[in-house]
Amino acid sequence: MEWPRYPLAALVRRIGGGTPSREVTEYWGPGIPWFTVADLSDDLRIQELSCSGESITGKGLEQSAAQRVPKGAVVISTRVVVGKVGVAVNDLATNQDFCSLIPRQGISLNTRFLAYFLLSTRVTLRHQQRGLTISGITAQAVNGLSVPLPSRSEQHRIVEILDQADHLRRLRAEADAKADRILPVLFIKMFGDPRTNVRKLLVVSLGSLIVAGPQNGLYRPSSDYGAGTPILRIDGFYGGQLSSPQYLKRLRLSEEEIDKYSLEKGDIVINRVNSEEYLGKSAIIPDLDEPTIFESNMMRFSVDCARVLPEYVIGHLQTSFTKAEILSKAKRAINQASINQQDVVSLTLLLPPLHEQQRYRELVADHRCLVGRLGQVRDRLEALFMSILQRAFSGKLTASWRTAHMKELLQEMEQQAKALAAEKA
Repeated sequence: MEWPRYPLAALVRRIGGGTPSREVTEYWGPGIPWFTVADLSDDLRIQELSCSGESITGKGLEQSAAQRVPKGAVVISTRVVVGKVGVAVNDLATNQDFCSLIPRQGISLNTRFLAYFLLSTRVTLRHQQRGLTISGITAQAVNGLSVPLPSRSEQHRIVEILDQADHLRRLRAEADAKADRILPVLFIKMFGDPRTNVRKLLVVSLGSLIVAGPQNGLYRPSSDYGAGTPILRIDGFYGGQLSSPQYLKRLRLSEEEIDKYSLEKGDIVINRVNSEEYLGKSAIIPDLDEPTIFESNMMRFSVDCARVLPEYVIGHLQTSFTKAEILSKAKRAINQASINQQDVVSLTLLLPPLHEQQRYRELVADHRCLVGRLGQVRDRLEALFMSILQRAFSGKLTASWRTAHMKELLQEMEQQAKALAAEKA
């Protein structure tokens, strides 16, 4: 079905943003919530905007380019990270990295329909992003978007389907977040809090358990990347394990460099330079399909497996105790912090009996299997959502397609709700 299409500028009124002077304290304080790009996640979803980290006063609003964005307006980021989309739950203001869109008087445009449409254009808009210091897209890029405009009732039906599909994704995200919290809780349950050491376990330095390393990784300029040997970077591991080794970047290296920096199964890598939030992020290396090296902003080491298992060390490194110890040793600079090899070897660990570590390793493996199954469900839901999103604005979300897939959505929603209830129990 072909719907009429209009330039976005013909359908909406646009409101810009601005930043009150930081030097005037009376511009900042209780007042209207003020949003920056950092206040929104980069998920492919519509975010409800109500409260933020900062507020500006009425005077700050008057004395800057910031404008009052009314409740119900659709907000989209146009600089720094383009394509984050939200809907104002209440009146708010934004900085200059956003534009806010309000349907023009007399235009029958569902705001959530508009917000979903903007999400569907994210890839296109990001391809138009330009700039060196602060990149972004032009007002013309947004104003010129060609918006399909079906009847109000059809807009409502499309929003209803997308909301239900998005609700499934949120249920799955809630279950995933719960799964992420299991291992830290399991560690404390089995071995106790390292702060108090109520079990009176032996306390040792990490250095006393290390048999090789720590060793800093390899630095190469971006011009050397493209083909060759895979290189593990800090965005390649989360929650103690590698995320997707097949997607690692590649680097042209000599045989000597490959030999010196190749990762082995059971090695541990730890981030040595990053923002404080991610400093000390670590992972255990699995059995890799090909030689893989690691970059310079991390260290790698291996431990004596006759005394301590790598899986246990990773678990200890994830505790709030060890994270606090890492931060206490950090050297701070602008926007980042760092630790060195001596800081790593001086970290303190509880050392339980090896058979208890082995039991912990088994439970971790079971948990990883569960997470893998959850990931398959999440990928299926993401694919379904993207299929609906693309169909929704191409006129292909026909009545017969809706009938078939609404049944699929409702069945999936019921299964997800049951699974989530079981996981909570």
